[in-house]
Amino acid sequence: MKKKYLILLVIVIWVCVCAWFYGYYHHKSNDNLPALASIAEMSEADVNSLLPGYKIDQLIEVWGEPDHSENNTCYWKIGDKTLIVNYKSNDVIAICGLKDKSGISVDEE
Repeated sequence: MKKKYLILLVIVIWVCVCAWFYGYYHHKSNDNLPALASIAEMSEADVNSLLPGYKIDQLIEVWGEPDHSENNTCYWKIGDKTLIVNYKSNDVIAICGLKDKSGISVDEE
């Protein structure tokens, strides 16, 4: 009987360790955000796959206040490009875009 409890305890510990590793490596952390200048070098598709899931406060903490903000949308100027970040009412990033100075979406590279 003690052997069954020991095996059950080992399985529970193993599941907890696996859950911790999953949470650690899939958490949207400030440490994983690239510098704002690096964002300008990415394609719009890369930016849109990277940023959704982060909270807007995380972006502001790492990159500073946006150049403009209104209606759940923030704008950061990066040289001659503008990063547009739309977020939901719970402050989670939903979709992003990169525009050039004429307002046209930056082509994917």
